[in-house]
Amino acid sequence: MKFRTRLLLIITLISFQLVGAQTQRLELGSTSIDTVKNRTTSARTYRIEIGSTNPKQYGSQFSTTYFNGGRIGATVEFDLKHNLSFLTGALYSLVYSNKVQNYTVSDSVRYKTFAHSIDIPLQINYNLALGKNLKLIAFAGPNLNIGLAQPQKVQVYMSDVQKGFYPNITNKEYGDNDLYKNALIHRINFQMVLGGGVQWKDYQVKGGYNFGINSINRIDSSLSLRQSGWFVSVAYQF
Repeated sequence: MKFRTRLLLIITLISFQLVGAQTQRLELGSTSIDTVKNRTTSARTYRIEIGSTNPKQYGSQFSTTYFNGGRIGATVEFDLKHNLSFLTGALYSLVYSNKVQNYTVSDSVRYKTFAHSIDIPLQINYNLALGKNLKLIAFAGPNLNIGLAQPQKVQVYMSDVQKGFYPNITNKEYGDNDLYKNALIHRINFQMVLGGGVQWKDYQVKGGYNFGINSINRIDSSLSLRQSGWFVSVAYQF
């Protein structure tokens, strides 16, 4: 886990170095030198983005929890050279899971979970023009997922005998059982994103996968619990 986290930090620093090198470049030898402010303004592209996301929480000692939901936000893209660009922004996600854990044929526990989070991408894009208005996009880089709230309702359907084997599993309501506030999982989830898409005029359709780097398990650091997932988005630049 430490190696993956260090690798993510190194890639993040390289991304910022690329952006800094581009925005500080001066066109020497010209009779008129643009200011950094003017050049960076003309090289920025702002977009609004909306789409679906399907994260999952998984680990070798855990049953996988699948979420479904959507996300919305805004991004800004800075042009670099050699068809590269740097993209960042903020995207709010709301996802829901309705998981049933079976213990016997007649004994089970249902977990209903809502998850609110913010994604901050720090990715490098490669843009390949196929015509005047059409281009392909490939992207990769770090993504910082920040958990805002994760309320969970627990409904126990067990016989008294079965409950004796699992005394810690009890009925809980959303308002009393936020997984972040109860220190069950970490709010910060470092991820690596890999994906691609297509742009036509001012519209983009793209998709990718966020690979979880660090464990979000706060109860037992020896048991890894990661969060990863797919996403598909439509974006409009203005």
